Amino acid sequence: MTSQPLLPVVTGSRDDNPLDRALALDGVILPHAPIALAIARRLVPWWRALQRNAPANTVRALWADARHYIRWCGFNGRVAVPAVPETVITYLTALSKNGGRDGQPAAYGTVARRKSTIATLHEAAGLPDPCKDRLVRLEMKGFAGRLGRRPAQAVGLRREDVQEILAALNREEGPQAVRDAALIAVGYDTLRRRAELVRLTVADVQAERDGSGRLFVSRSKTDQGGQGRWCWLGPDTMTLLQRWLRLRALLLDEALAEGEQLMRRCSRGDAARREKLERRQTRLECCRAVLWLQIGADRLTRGTDAVLGPLGVSGPDPGKRVGEIFKARAKAVGLEGTGVPGEGAVSGHSLRVGAAQDLVAAGFGLPAIQQAGDWTSPTMPARYGERIAAGAGAMAQLAEKQGRGGVGGDEDDLGQMQK
Repeated sequence: MTSQPLLPVVTGSRDDNPLDRALALDGVILPHAPIALAIARRLVPWWRALQRNAPANTVRALWADARHYIRWCGFNGRVAVPAVPETVITYLTALSKNGGRDGQPAAYGTVARRKSTIATLHEAAGLPDPCKDRLVRLEMKGFAGRLGRRPAQAVGLRREDVQEILAALNREEGPQAVRDAALIAVGYDTLRRRAELVRLTVADVQAERDGSGRLFVSRSKTDQGGQGRWCWLGPDTMTLLQRWLRLRALLLDEALAEGEQLMRRCSRGDAARREKLERRQTRLECCRAVLWLQIGADRLTRGTDAVLGPLGVSGPDPGKRVGEIFKARAKAVGLEGTGVPGEGAVSGHSLRVGAAQDLVAAGFGLPAIQQAGDWTSPTMPARYGERIAAGAGAMAQLAEKQGRGGVGGDEDDLGQMQK
């Protein structure tokens, strides 16, 4: 069975209608059209504007949630937009029963996010929000009681963990070790998100007379307007980063020179190989400004530890390889997870979490931590550091006054949380 548009095409071909693409089912046709053509005409321009202007992760999450909801409506004979409260309740109830992985109940956060997406679709179409209905709100309270549980966060890589990883990388030979050491050190000092790390350029790095450095982050999740901000880099981080800068320039020059030689040697009859080499050269030329490069085996030149292109990838998750590097380097020294309730495994956020925890342990208050990590709300940094901050709480201080133990437990550097 061939795939067909689930809605009438609004403009141009099916590929020109992002709403149709979002609703496409591989080889499956919905038995019921969940959105009328008139509503689709309102949603398509909004969707295109969202793709152009919203953060990639926001677009990806909204795309997945909207597609799931609209498909469900199509298969169950429901109208997705405009929806009646009964449709919203029935959909969210289905999620709460078997909408998670392997048919398990969905987490409350998933249910709440899907409800928010339904509200967003109605707002975009200029329609009343069915999620504001009192019955929907009442059901959400019930879901919170039944499904509510603490979402897992990435395990934090704190300073002692970073030092252990850097020591292991120092014993390792090869350009990947040099790059990864600099990347991890920069990630810790700046608390940058992985997508922000892969967007950095060589020109963003500035050395200072005292041996420290400054890193200009031109755009972030909370700075979509591109105002930019400067981040501090420690002298030890600058040493690692400057070593990588020298090596990346050498590797890139060698890779481009090798490509030119191979193109000169390429016979005129081998047009396919010449075309591949030309594409390789173009890709490498685009890397001149990029700070982080992908290093690996080059099948075309048969080289090892060769420059393959930028470390960032195209698509909704440009920092994917950064997360993979953090995981691999932590695993190599036995740092995969703590087993602490509410903590997951090492991820691309682990350095950000660990640095925030170290700031809490050193006694910095939430406003300072928010500023360091570009958090618009104190919720996440407070959650990252709450287990550590508990050691400076009222009962811990009371126990010290009663002679029952010191403040902070095993956190020797835990200071008084600033108000």
